[in-house]
Amino acid sequence: MTYHLNSNHYPQLDVLTRSRMNMLKNLFMQMNQVVTPAKRYYAAERFKADELYQEGHPYIAELIASLEKLQRTAVPFWDFESLNNLGPTDKLDALDLYFLSKSQTGGNYELFYYSPVEKFVEYVKEEEDPRWWSKAYDKSLEFHDGDLALFITANMNRSIRLFGERGYRLCMLEGGRLTERLVRSSQEGGGSSLVPVMTFYDKPVQELLGVDGYYDVVLSSLIFRGEE
Repeated sequence: MTYHLNSNHYPQLDVLTRSRMNMLKNLFMQMNQVVTPAKRYYAAERFKADELYQEGHPYIAELIASLEKLQRTAVPFWDFESLNNLGPTDKLDALDLYFLSKSQTGGNYELFYYSPVEKFVEYVKEEEDPRWWSKAYDKSLEFHDGDLALFITANMNRSIRLFGERGYRLCMLEGGRLTERLVRSSQEGGGSSLVPVMTFYDKPVQELLGVDGYYDVVLSSLIFRGEE
């Protein structure tokens, strides 16, 4: 259909208005979606923390048990209460933990995912490379075969959707706080000693964990060494 020059109808404006309305509709639909606090590995085997003893991963079980006990008594940061109106504050610690541990029964390295909020452990995969640490860490670190590697990751997209631009800062703050709690957990547990880690190689670690490095970002890594 065509319109004469003096017509009050502008088809270009009509198309632009409809496209913007569709964009706003999609944005409002996204805002109304429920933001899940934890990742899901569908069809993956799920464990309770104490069941990891039977799977040959006692260091993971001990560290998680100590962390859960410490989490209940941890004091939140000073502006915790002010975030009540912005989102579910019980999900603020919704960082993700990955454990790469050598099974004491099978002798192979296995990757586990742990949600500190929902308190479940999921089996992710078996690591095929027996010397994966040579790619993930610098050689000067002297990673020992049998050490437990822990990685803290954050879903930046999830936090920004919940809290806007403050989400990035919250991820950084909570990543540091969770690292501090893990260090305390290892000291109080006594089953393993902490090995200082200054850095790691991003791409090999992202491939190791199966994260994209954009939405899911690896914040820090810790290495725990069993008592000899």
